Amino acid sequence: MLTVWSDYACPFAFLGHLRLRTARPDGAGVEWRPFELHPEIPFGGVVRPRGGGRGLRALVEAEGVTLRASDRVWNSRPALQAAEIARGEGRFEVLHTRLFAGAWEEGLDLGRPEVLRDLVGEAGLDADAVIDAIRAGEGVDAIVSSIEEAFALGITGTPSYRIGGSVLRGVQEVEVLRGR
Repeated sequence: MLTVWSDYACPFAFLGHLRLRTARPDGAGVEWRPFELHPEIPFGGVVRPRGGGRGLRALVEAEGVTLRASDRVWNSRPALQAAEIARGEGRFEVLHTRLFAGAWEEGLDLGRPEVLRDLVGEAGLDADAVIDAIRAGEGVDAIVSSIEEAFALGITGTPSYRIGGSVLRGVQEVEVLRGR
């Protein structure tokens, strides 16, 4: 089993997602876990700083994708909650992929409730019910528990992986993710 701690607001986690899709296209033996990387970001988000990111862009482009980011850095908790709610509905993989694509291939601001509502609906979930569940705090306990487990393993960033008894931090090569 490969456990992955990830956050939709992290471009490196997006790259890890792309590489893991290449390494294990059927998703077999992969457990995705939420990790809220920057809880200090206010729910309205903040203006994204300009510049930097060339190395990241080159890595993502090598995966055949053009990196696009919203002009705002958004709080990821509602998106992580939506993914946990989708997990309970058997729609995690669909929403998980859609959230990453929306954030990093389309440059959507996942911190905006209407954007999140649209993505949830596209993933085949009752968007209004999911947004209501997010407002009621559903999924937060799973996020907190996942972060506590990660901290206990010494994980403080995304993406991070547990393969067997080993913990790997940061973007990994496809061969590593295949378990070879």
